[in-house]
Amino acid sequence: MKATAQKPEDGLKKPSFLHELFHTKKLAAFGLCLLIFFLLVAIFADVIAPVKEVGGQLPTSVLDKLKPPSLKHPLGTDSVGRDLLSYMIYGCRTSVILGIICTLLSTLVSLIIGVASAVIGGWFDLLIQRIVDAWQCIPGMLIMLIMMSILGNGLIQLIIVISIPAGIGGSRMVRSAAISVKDAGYSKMSTMLGGTAVWKMIQHVTPNILPIIIMNLAGSLGGVIMMEASMNFLGFGVAVNTPSWGAMLSGQGRSNMYVAPWLAMVPGIAIGIMVFASAMLGDGVRDILDPRLKGGVGSYAGNKLRKIIERKRQDLNML
Repeated sequence: MKATAQKPEDGLKKPSFLHELFHTKKLAAFGLCLLIFFLLVAIFADVIAPVKEVGGQLPTSVLDKLKPPSLKHPLGTDSVGRDLLSYMIYGCRTSVILGIICTLLSTLVSLIIGVASAVIGGWFDLLIQRIVDAWQCIPGMLIMLIMMSILGNGLIQLIIVISIPAGIGGSRMVRSAAISVKDAGYSKMSTMLGGTAVWKMIQHVTPNILPIIIMNLAGSLGGVIMMEASMNFLGFGVAVNTPSWGAMLSGQGRSNMYVAPWLAMVPGIAIGIMVFASAMLGDGVRDILDPRLKGGVGSYAGNKLRKIIERKRQDLNML
């Protein structure tokens, strides 16, 4: 009798990240969709803006200044007659570009400092951590104001000022994750085989802490946007003629609060929506990638379940 080959059962296939995000974390998926929408608006701002920029600036009209929302100007106009809807669309480009670049740059700074401190160790780790401790003792806003007063206003200066302090502060979390990976068996074996510290950082430590890095990346976008708005509110932001939500909120929005409240409400709502979207996405990414938030050994849910079972057993023994 001829034996028939049996096909191996596939078993339970692990769902992909996006599948799990859209099926189990609906709010985080909604936040991702909102961020993608803002990114598309920033990319196609020249196409979808009803009033186009001329020479890098939106046209002004003294006759149309401080007009309330209407069919001609759906979000009204500002104090120099610029269409607020077009200003918000072009300002989205500034906020999105600044948010993405600052988030990536701050994550890179955290990765370099945290991983190098954990892998090299010894006096280098001690020195770096004491510097980070001293840095965190100074209020972050004070550091950024001092740096902006030295560098001056501008988009590039604002990116540097936001990214470096955030990266130094976030290096602690990366270092903690890198230390646990550094002490693993395969990492120690790499040292025994002659692997250098740089090789360990690139080949072993960094790939195994990617979930921590991605969680930090997704959760810090909202803070960057809020910081950009705060710096503009204090007068240390982008250039005067550069459209920015924070600049509109702190400039004309504040000075015309009672005359034209839409100048403060519209950018404030836009900033709130983007911060909400990034926060929800960050929470969802953390819930999916953090193994402690899943079932299994070492998870929060597993530990809680074991405690309940142990308590029930004690109650039965008392009976």
